[in-house]
Amino acid sequence: MMLSVVLIAFDSPKAPLRRESVARSLESLIDSCLQGLVADAIIVAEPTGGLEGVADEAGCALIEAPRADGVAQALKAARREHVFLLLAGFAVERGFAEEAQDVFAYGDTSRARTLRLAPDSLMTRLAPGLARPVGLIAAKSAIAGADNADFGRLARKFRGADLTTRARRV
Repeated sequence: MMLSVVLIAFDSPKAPLRRESVARSLESLIDSCLQGLVADAIIVAEPTGGLEGVADEAGCALIEAPRADGVAQALKAARREHVFLLLAGFAVERGFAEEAQDVFAYGDTSRARTLRLAPDSLMTRLAPGLARPVGLIAAKSAIAGADNADFGRLARKFRGADLTTRARRV
């Protein structure tokens, strides 16, 4: 089974998102493309995000719209039934493609899967489930029916099983 990737590229209140971070997030998915996991990718960003060049270089679509509208448009444009939402500025670690393929081959595909940030504090080392969710694999129809304006809230709503693979900041 293949996934459509929706890369959510919005500035955070704490810091603006750099174009390089968006490019590095996409770069981390190259192995997943080569292994046949990722079918297409869509970047969702603010209208003046300046990401046209990144999208063009990566060969993916770009939707420029406010967050909730942009994600909804990206879900409609996604070619696959299952979608991998990933926050820009984070990169999947090695092994992500294999684990996701195993989920589709042997797991319950109706259940969402959450990608969390690699532990970066004592608390998240002791309790990895407290690490920030930065990615979500779920059915497109389930995500479309949920309020997706806040990624953290969306990930909690699905209560998906955590992937053992983690993500890192880029």
